[in-house]
Amino acid sequence: MCAVSQFWSETVVHWGTDNNNNKKSTALISRLIPLQCDQLQPGMFVAELDRSWLHTPFTGSGFLITQDMQIDELTRLCHYVYVDPAKSRDMSATDLGQAANDPEVSAAGLSANPDLVRARAVLDAAALAVAANMQSARRNKSIGWLSLDRSAKLILESVLSCPDALLWVVRTEFDPGYIYRRSVGSAIHAALLGKQIGLDKERIRQMVLGGLLLDIGKISVPIAILAKPGALNAAEKYFTERHVGHGYAIVRMAEHSSQRIVEMVLGHHERLDGSGYPRRLAGTEIPLFARMAGIIDTFDALTLNRRYAPAMSCHAALQLINSTRDHKFDAAITREFIHATGIYPTGSPVELSDGRSGIVCAQNPDAPRFPRVVITAGGRLQPLPTGCVLDSSRTIRISRALPPASLRFDRDRLNALLNAEVRAFR
Repeated sequence: MCAVSQFWSETVVHWGTDNNNNKKSTALISRLIPLQCDQLQPGMFVAELDRSWLHTPFTGSGFLITQDMQIDELTRLCHYVYVDPAKSRDMSATDLGQAANDPEVSAAGLSANPDLVRARAVLDAAALAVAANMQSARRNKSIGWLSLDRSAKLILESVLSCPDALLWVVRTEFDPGYIYRRSVGSAIHAALLGKQIGLDKERIRQMVLGGLLLDIGKISVPIAILAKPGALNAAEKYFTERHVGHGYAIVRMAEHSSQRIVEMVLGHHERLDGSGYPRRLAGTEIPLFARMAGIIDTFDALTLNRRYAPAMSCHAALQLINSTRDHKFDAAITREFIHATGIYPTGSPVELSDGRSGIVCAQNPDAPRFPRVVITAGGRLQPLPTGCVLDSSRTIRISRALPPASLRFDRDRLNALLNAEVRAFR
């Protein structure tokens, strides 16, 4: 099975569609057994990793260990993996359970957090679908709608069910490459905005598809221009801006495309004051879905490292977009987008009023100024003697957002904490 992992298709391809399937998915995920890599043996079936499959030479469908060299490669890349006893050979769940109860594993606090497992699988599938369709568009100017639509539905269901886990993974550990990451990030924020303003699931699905396809036209831009670290000259700007027209041509000809998706791709660089491109539209001349796409695309771009500028904090990016409302961006949509993401979006490094620092891991709809935070450092960014801890206090405020690269923390301890706290994102 290409693009979407077999494990994902068996457990959550229908996740969120009915209660029986959801219960079945949770049961399958919860049966996975976490093991340190030095405890792996031939005959074990590796179903999930402690990181994205995209960062490894293995396929996302999982695999049966048949050679010692596979264990060596897993040990080099991962700290622990999740083994499926039902697919393992010549060993029982009891045998695997005894291995998992090893003191070293227990001390690490490992367990299969279903929210993180789902989020990683959704993002892997989406990135692979975008990559495959960019290759198809480059070769024959066409896209394969089935894989994109499947990914859009998975993203939508994930955002409706547990958006914080999805945002945590995409902002803290997901790195499939800049263009693919931009497509997936835009799709997630499109789903968040559509949900916030009360659109039905079909319209939100179209917004997600539009987000995945916003930059499909960049296949026409020379790599040297995309990678240039300095300012672009007039000719280079022309090549860059024409990606909108190329994307429009590809999406318009797609068999299952819709007017809303076409509007998003064609209009995501238009601005209210008429300063955008390619048609220099102004005000309500810009279609509604294009106005939404402009905010989504700008926010995601500002919060990533670009060739000419370092990433802003999510909070600072929201402030910048808000400062240009009614000038560059629609004020009403901007307000709803900020409500959708939160003042300090999930995945944001922050400093608390008591001097400690950490990362927002979940929003609090009842008290938006008090999201749940994983504390990763004490005062003056000093490491915590006990590692990372969760803090959901409603008495300690966030005092400021920190630059994305400002925190240094023990990734292993953080992963162990969030895997042990199975409701960390709820």
